[in-house]
Amino acid sequence: MKTLADGTGSFYFPAGGNKKPLEVFTYQPAGTDASTPVIMAMTGVDRNAAAYRNEWIKVADQYHFRIVVPRFTDQDFPGSYGYTLGNIQDPKTHHRLPKAQWDFTLVNDIFSAMHQQGITTQSQYYLFGSSGGCQFVHRMLTLLPQPQVKAAICAAAGWWTLPDTDQRWPYGLRASPIRVDQNQLAAYFAKPILIAVGNSDDDPENHQLLHSKGAMAQGTNRLERAENFFTTSQQQAEQNYMPFNWHFVALPDVGHSDIKMSIYAAGQFSRFEQQHEFNP
Repeated sequence: MKTLADGTGSFYFPAGGNKKPLEVFTYQPAGTDASTPVIMAMTGVDRNAAAYRNEWIKVADQYHFRIVVPRFTDQDFPGSYGYTLGNIQDPKTHHRLPKAQWDFTLVNDIFSAMHQQGITTQSQYYLFGSSGGCQFVHRMLTLLPQPQVKAAICAAAGWWTLPDTDQRWPYGLRASPIRVDQNQLAAYFAKPILIAVGNSDDDPENHQLLHSKGAMAQGTNRLERAENFFTTSQQQAEQNYMPFNWHFVALPDVGHSDIKMSIYAAGQFSRFEQQHEFNP
């Protein structure tokens, strides 16, 4: 991985345990150098990292970002336990897995390896996920301290892990396999995070929408659930006197669209790179 070529490419990264190495898909605009900002983009539940990387090419050229998309295959990281819940527990025993095997750890390790090998001189990266990728992103930011994440955009998750102990894991943090203390919660709320959803992403019958009791308590559709997650998080921060550096946006005339969200996110990350804040 010592160097990455301009254009599309991929490399393999050790996944730990008995798993095959992760294939990591990349895109670099012409003229990319070690100072080019990095966006780590997490796929939805289809895990199609190559196609997802390709959706970012046009906006990566426009705003000059390096795109990195790890592929967590369903074979090595099966089901929701293996991907959107972070591979932190054995799905059969519910025992916590070694930290080195967590998906969340691997994402940081990929960036750290790029930094150590001189591919990037950036000390932090931008993190993005839409739909299932947003489930991954917000749990990663909730459960692990993430000093390497400069800012994150999390769009249109089907359901959320609320940052309180009123709800049992995975809908909340009660009985979570990873304890989240007050300092970690404060760092989470202080992280620049933009919660986005389409204002037309309001179909309660969407076939990919979870309809469990815990999910339905968050709202009947993605729009309601995103609003509920943001409001609950804001209230938690206020009740604990913690700074809250998040924003919320419901995009007009947008349904459930990864492509539209990636276009919007690229513009917001570009703004953040220049102004050090989101402006939704």
